[in-house]
Amino acid sequence: MKTYKTVDEYIKKADKKVQDALIEVRGIVQKTAKEAQEGIAYGMPSYTYKEKSLFYFAAMKGHLGIYPTPGPIQACKDILKDFSTSKGCVRIPYQNKIPRTIISKLLKERMREIKAEISSKIK
Repeated sequence: MKTYKTVDEYIKKADKKVQDALIEVRGIVQKTAKEAQEGIAYGMPSYTYKEKSLFYFAAMKGHLGIYPTPGPIQACKDILKDFSTSKGCVRIPYQNKIPRTIISKLLKERMREIKAEISSKIK
């Protein structure tokens, strides 16, 4: 696995054909989850929110992989029916337009989960 120090480095070293998609997804995350902390985990761009895993994404062969954790994928399964998914991953073929609204909904659902988890521990 290649190692990167920053998301900027990850994007810069990605295939030129996919850099725009990576930049777009990064922008969606930054706009939707303004309080999220950006970093690199598991060799890919990662975001944490309130010290919990929020979202990851990666340039894969043939598709962009987004990893919002399993809960949001299950909660949003109706709007993901046109995509290949697994327990924790949504695969977006590079020829598809980036589904900005769907990514934003997945992020919001994951932030809701994190807030609920924190809230339940306080009680």
